Amino acid sequence: MGVLAVPARRNHELRFSLRQPAVLGAVLYAVAVGLAVWCHEPWADEAQSWLLARDAGLAELWTRLLHYEGTPGLWQTLLHFWTGLGLPYGTLNVLSALCGLVACLLVLRNAPFPTPIRLALPFTFFLCYQYAVVARSYSLVPPLLFGAAILCREGVRRVAALTALLSLLAGVSVHGMALSCSIWLAFHCSTARHWKTLAPAERRRVLVAGACYAAAVAVFVLAAWPASDNIFVRRPYWSLEHALAVAGKALRGGFAGAWIPSLAAILLSLPLLWRGGTLLLFAISLFSLALVNGVIYAQVWHYGLVFLGWLVAVWIAAQRVKPGWAGLASLVVVICSQLYWTAGSIAYDWEYSYSASREAAEYLHQAGIARQRLFAIGYACTAIQPYFPTNIFANVNGGAKKPAYWDWSARNHVNEDTGKLSALRPDYVIVGYKGSYEKNLWTSQVVQSGYRRVRHFEGNIYWQDAILEPESYDLYRRPAP
Repeated sequence: MGVLAVPARRNHELRFSLRQPAVLGAVLYAVAVGLAVWCHEPWADEAQSWLLARDAGLAELWTRLLHYEGTPGLWQTLLHFWTGLGLPYGTLNVLSALCGLVACLLVLRNAPFPTPIRLALPFTFFLCYQYAVVARSYSLVPPLLFGAAILCREGVRRVAALTALLSLLAGVSVHGMALSCSIWLAFHCSTARHWKTLAPAERRRVLVAGACYAAAVAVFVLAAWPASDNIFVRRPYWSLEHALAVAGKALRGGFAGAWIPSLAAILLSLPLLWRGGTLLLFAISLFSLALVNGVIYAQVWHYGLVFLGWLVAVWIAAQRVKPGWAGLASLVVVICSQLYWTAGSIAYDWEYSYSASREAAEYLHQAGIARQRLFAIGYACTAIQPYFPTNIFANVNGGAKKPAYWDWSARNHVNEDTGKLSALRPDYVIVGYKGSYEKNLWTSQVVQSGYRRVRHFEGNIYWQDAILEPESYDLYRRPAP
């Protein structure tokens, strides 16, 4: 009995000691993200999803509005139930932080990497800031991706659960759909090679799961298919040169920010991907994301999905074979580069305004301007709306109390109102701009109509290690007769 008791106690002590770094990592992650969320001001895209969820029913969302957003509506649907609980706008980034914490826990507990890498990986830029602090649909990608990576280890036995996660991933965004289809295709290519060895019951599970997945993707594609009068993404952009240029930017921006370390990370990981049988997965995900970025739409925050596609391929490979020094070195290169971005982004968000929308909303409320005839110019003004229970702009959606979200159809005339101010004569005009072109164009038109600026609100969207673009506002008042 004594001989049996000693190993049992040692195993218990071993498990306890291994858990301590993971617990510490999770606490530090929660603190870092929590501090950033506390001072983060959501920008227009974050606000747009909240307004869609708050002011539209699910039927209208899935049958009409998503055609103008160009995305499946899993995130907006989740927010619909979130707002239905009566939770205020300030909790929006708490939801994205919770998604980030789930992804962090999956990495700390299940990632097949040495402890130092598992502890550092959650603090990389996309996992700790861009997809955790900033509340976009992409916040759902890491937990769904990592869950799929864990299930891939089980093979056909967990095909139903894997299909469910991949279906949800396809409902996050068009880029999430590209990653989802890549994993699904790579998984089934591997399954097809061993088809003859599968039992009849296993074959039926695979076929049924495949049919369910195809149906789910079809629903998401139909929901996101652009309307004919959509002014956001009107038509595909077929240009090989453009696609290659965007793919190059995504590789640099998604990994280490520069060509040499980014290529070094990828090249160092190739032996592991080859031995682990996931080189095909990485190639498919890279190609599918390059296609979506180049042909449909790309912004810098989409670059992180290229990184996550690579990371999940490395993850699955490391579950099958032990990573060598090269595979681990590839992770270290990326981690060291992105930890700097994370620290800089959180520090900037803490010290400066990511968006000036909160400050502008507080001023409009305290000065009583929100109750007067106020015009909005610029999509950036959408970020002000969630701080009020109803639409405050007289020229948005006909001035109706609801909805308050931005209309991406050709019916939207908000920005054209700058040329009609002399006739429409609102009491105040607030111009929200995201670049010097918008600022100069709209400012000159407003000033020419006799309006005078009374207040400026400064905000800037920060990306990795520098300001990406402003989200600032200028408030103008009509002079007394």
